Amino acid sequence: MKQKQTSVSGKKVFISGGSTGIGKGLALEFAKSGASVVISARGKKSLEETVKELKKVGAKNAVFDFVVADVSDISQVKKAVQKTLRILGGLDLLICNSGYAKVGKVNDLKEFDFRNLMEINFFGHVNVVREFQDHFINQGSGDIVLVSSMLATFSIYGYGAYSASKFAITGFAQSLRQEMMLHNVRVKIFLPPTTETPGLVKENEDKPDLVKEIEMGSALNAVHSVDKVAKAFVSWLPKRSFIGYATWDSWLQYFLVRHFPEWTLLLADGELKSAQKRLDRKKAES
Repeated sequence: MKQKQTSVSGKKVFISGGSTGIGKGLALEFAKSGASVVISARGKKSLEETVKELKKVGAKNAVFDFVVADVSDISQVKKAVQKTLRILGGLDLLICNSGYAKVGKVNDLKEFDFRNLMEINFFGHVNVVREFQDHFINQGSGDIVLVSSMLATFSIYGYGAYSASKFAITGFAQSLRQEMMLHNVRVKIFLPPTTETPGLVKENEDKPDLVKEIEMGSALNAVHSVDKVAKAFVSWLPKRSFIGYATWDSWLQYFLVRHFPEWTLLLADGELKSAQKRLDRKKAES
């Protein structure tokens, strides 16, 4: 199979949360583009299966492997980073993609939910970055991309705990960007929209009915494929922009939040009230 020659051809890539969902989609895109890829996650079986797929679509002279690690466990992250650097003989691109969602009202969620979302979604990124940081500084080049969420730009009913962990990534990334630019290392942040992944299926299992109703009636919510999001990421990566979006509706949401914040709140409030009315009507009819 002839490989496409792109800016990532021959590059060494590490992706946390790379066994399923967006992470897997990114790994496949980079493999197809001629890069060597190491992925990490907690589940060994899914990692093994994904690596098999990478080897099928990737270049024959490229390296594809995995490391098992819980990103909230610093000791595991240290071992995973050391092993990755040995496997690849260095690193050009770090993608922090681990994370999950837990949806619910503030007074319905447990304290554990708030803390664990921060441990995985925020500190998971921080832990991985900090362990790879010396490598990039010594190398004097490379890219670090933190995958967050469109819910890091604007939060709605039920997403208080999740969005807080994603907003934190943005603040961290902005500061890290300036620190690393002095070492000729780029830091960027990617904000995927709602994406059709196993994580979304899991999220929907116990998602409150009102949240589901809001999302079904929202003018700014649509579910996109992993393939679409991954291709958008690869297309955006070489660009100078710090923030990356996968879809036009994601750009529109960010534009509205940034330039018309009060109007955006009114729009969200209207969608919430309409969703509540629809839900009340459905309950009355059942």
